[in-house]
Amino acid sequence: MRSESSRLTDQGATILTINAQDPEDTADFVARNPAPFPMLSDSDRAVMKAYDVHNALSFEGFNIAHPAVFLIDPAGIVRWRFVGSNQLEWPQTSIVAEKLAGLMASGQS
Repeated sequence: MRSESSRLTDQGATILTINAQDPEDTADFVARNPAPFPMLSDSDRAVMKAYDVHNALSFEGFNIAHPAVFLIDPAGIVRWRFVGSNQLEWPQTSIVAEKLAGLMASGQS
């Protein structure tokens, strides 16, 4: 999605990513892997838990998040969500763009 992020921002989306590392580690990661959108830190996993994507223990690791995409309207209401079943499962940008376009057309974003 990183390489196609302009497809979503051109539709009016604001993209934020959240990393479950300490702020210093997040800053180091961003320095090595620049992205066209902000990356925030969630070192205490509060956001992961609030959005129900926290994965305390699995064969992939412990205390990690499932990959997830949320479309949240200006009022803070989650209008669409995708949560991967494993660390490699992400939605195609075209699917997210389609869902975003539908929300924009219906006035829900």
